[in-house]
Amino acid sequence: MKKLLIAAAALALVSSAPTLVGQSKAAQTRSSYCDMAKSQKDPVSWNARYNCLDKTATARAEAPAPVAKTRPKNAMCDLAKSQKDPVSWNARYNCLNR
Repeated sequence: MKKLLIAAAALALVSSAPTLVGQSKAAQTRSSYCDMAKSQKDPVSWNARYNCLDKTATARAEAPAPVAKTRPKNAMCDLAKSQKDPVSWNARYNCLNR
């Protein structure tokens, strides 16, 4: 009976070990300064400084917008302001398709 009790305790300990390891890793990444963010002037930068933010949510929010391909700027496009017919000037130097 004693061996059965020891085996059950060992099995319980082994089965709970992965959750304990996961909790300890989460505790290591969260700083004790995270609790002080409520009393700061800028809690967003405070949380970012001390790694208090959820990385997956932050990555989704800060994902950069896709950059449109831009052609090199033609120097003649800047001169359209001083022309009599800026519409035809821009059409001639392809300044409208930007």
